Amino acid sequence: MLMGKKPILGCLVAILAVTTVGSLKALAQDATYITAFRNQSLTNHNTNRTKHRSPNLAANSTLDQGAQDWAKYLADSGKFEHSTSTQRNGAGENLYVYYTTGTIGATALADKGVSSWYNEVTKYNYSQPGFSPETGHFTQLVWKSSTGLGCGVAQGKKVINSTNFNAYYVVCRYSPAGNVQGQFPQNVLQP
Repeated sequence: MLMGKKPILGCLVAILAVTTVGSLKALAQDATYITAFRNQSLTNHNTNRTKHRSPNLAANSTLDQGAQDWAKYLADSGKFEHSTSTQRNGAGENLYVYYTTGTIGATALADKGVSSWYNEVTKYNYSQPGFSPETGHFTQLVWKSSTGLGCGVAQGKKVINSTNFNAYYVVCRYSPAGNVQGQFPQNVLQP
């Protein structure tokens, strides 16, 4: 429970046009793809958390299902927005979307998504800890008090400047939520 304090969330978009040879089937709806994506996302989260003396996150099937449902909603609607705190039962949430004219493998997508969030570390000011829209993904990722992780991925379509893209929507949820005002010094530790 956040005791009346609400976490602050952010979004991240990557627009890349990578052409690959092969089928453009909806890989991100495939159970094997989703499992590989989740496993790599968890590994990448925990590798980065170790740098900040945060304990490993544990996979959480309830968070996985909620994140998957929201990723599917984003892919089907073409929207890029956070779910409400109520919809995610108070969990924290990071979003990422990857656009390509081809396809991307599950582990490569997990690498790109988690790296994009973690790379915000370069903008975080440890001498003035707190929330910033420029670092909110990073701070949620390494938030020491978060213990559970659930991720989902779904593929949709997007037209940008008259070009058709495959859009891979990534959602990761964290419990308990991070980015709680007044709790940054003890939860976002310098490497």
